Amino acid sequence: MMHEASIPAQVSTKPALVVAPHADDETFGCGGIMALKSDAGVSVHVLLLTDGRSSHTHVAGTNVDELITTRNREMIEACGILGVPADRIHFLNLPDQGLSRLNHEAFVDASTRLANLLKQIAPAEVFVNHPFDRHPDHEAGFRILQHAIAQSGLTPELFHYPIWLIWKGPMHWTRKPASLRGAMRIDVRSVQDRKERAIQVYSSQLPVLPPGFVKQFQQGYEVFFRQ
Repeated sequence: MMHEASIPAQVSTKPALVVAPHADDETFGCGGIMALKSDAGVSVHVLLLTDGRSSHTHVAGTNVDELITTRNREMIEACGILGVPADRIHFLNLPDQGLSRLNHEAFVDASTRLANLLKQIAPAEVFVNHPFDRHPDHEAGFRILQHAIAQSGLTPELFHYPIWLIWKGPMHWTRKPASLRGAMRIDVRSVQDRKERAIQVYSSQLPVLPPGFVKQFQQGYEVFFRQ
C-alpha cells in the first residue's frame, strides 16, 4: 500500500488553501490536515470547484437544484467540524463531471477567477488533487490550479493529495509513475474522530460511493506529495 512506503511528515503552521473538485474531497483527502492547522490557529481556506450536480445521474427522480444546495450545505457543515468557518469556503460553481470538457474560454475564465482568489488570500501552501488522480474532474482541476498559480504570480508550496489514486477496489490501478515516489504522510489520529464526523455529514454521497471506499480515509493518516 502507498502509505507503507511513505515518509512521516509534520503539519506546518503556514496558511493554506485546500482545492476540492467535489464536495467531500477536501474532507477525505485533507480533513485531518485542515483540523490540525485550524486547531493551531492557522488560516485555512477551502475552494470547491464544481457545483456537484452530477453525483446522482443514475438515480431516477433526482432534483438537481436540491442536490446542489444539499452538497454545498454538507460541505459548509463538514468544514465547520474541521475548524474552517463558512466565510473561508469559496465556490467556483463549475460544471460537475465537466471540468475536462471546458472550452478554452471557460478554462481561462476559471483559471482567472482562481488566480484572483489566490491573490486575495495569498496562501503559503495549496493542497490539490494529484495530477493522476484517476478522475477527469480531479485531473482537470489540477490543471486549472496550475494555470491559476502561474497567472497569480504567487509561489505557494504545492501538495498533491490522492483520492481515487489510492482506491484498492476491483479497478485497482497498477501503474507506478515516477511522480508517485516520495509520498509523505501526516499522522492525524488526534483529530480522526472529527474527520469521521465530517465524513458522516456527507449523507448524500456515502450511499453512492463504492463499498469500502471510505475506509481508506479512516486509517489515522493522510498521504500527500510535494511538487
